[in-house]
Amino acid sequence: MAEIRLSCYAAPWGADGNIQAITDVADCGYEGLEFPSDVVRRFEDRLHVFEEILDTTGLKLSGLLQRVNLLDKDKADEQVEKAANSARFAGATGRGNLIICQSEPTAGPISDDDWLTVGAIVEEIGCRCQDFGINLCFMPRARHLGDSDKDLKRILAITNPEVVSLAVDTAELVLAGVDPSKVIKTHQARLRTVRFRDVSGAKRRADVTSSKPGSAPQFGRGAVDFEAVSKTLIEIKYDGWITVDITGEASPPKEAALSGYRFVMRRSGLFPY
Repeated sequence: MAEIRLSCYAAPWGADGNIQAITDVADCGYEGLEFPSDVVRRFEDRLHVFEEILDTTGLKLSGLLQRVNLLDKDKADEQVEKAANSARFAGATGRGNLIICQSEPTAGPISDDDWLTVGAIVEEIGCRCQDFGINLCFMPRARHLGDSDKDLKRILAITNPEVVSLAVDTAELVLAGVDPSKVIKTHQARLRTVRFRDVSGAKRRADVTSSKPGSAPQFGRGAVDFEAVSKTLIEIKYDGWITVDITGEASPPKEAALSGYRFVMRRSGLFPY
């Protein structure tokens, strides 16, 4: 039986707000919490503290989000090791996903050699993730790698489906002019996690995807058709995490997270009970 679990992204609480994020997200009713990968640097030497706090609230680590420059061949080994360290951290806290995305915007066409570099780095990270019982998910971003149907298909084609899965960010796909529902349906076999994030109606504004407060609309009031996305997830019998990302909303993080939680629980149709 398909099981959808709801988590929240911790970045809006800031680099020093990890503990507050855990408390606030648990109070809102979420089952899990996804962190930016910098949480590893802050807690890898006191992992037991991090685990104890999660255990106290009952929250699960749904994933870590890490930005990687997949086109930098010279630093490939360094980036693989950094990602592997994040996977080690996630594995020690009881699984979850490692989600990677391209850190630098792409400028112009990507050469065949560059695609080989991308495939090699992603697949090596995926293999290292498996060593720690972690799923690797590639997430396309607007103006970055994989921000078109053609490029996303290429990334998935050059990587092993047993090693590399797909993460969908609704906001990034809408900004790229790609239908999130279509991507979800087309690549359902590779889909591992879905990020519910909204954007304003003005596409390709750089500040829409920033962390600047007020750069994103209140959850559910922007350009993303969450009804269509939810219907598609129900249709494919999606089983996995949905992460509510309120990055850029003007409201305080806890208030925005609670509003996002209520929207998904009451209006998406994903949680009819």
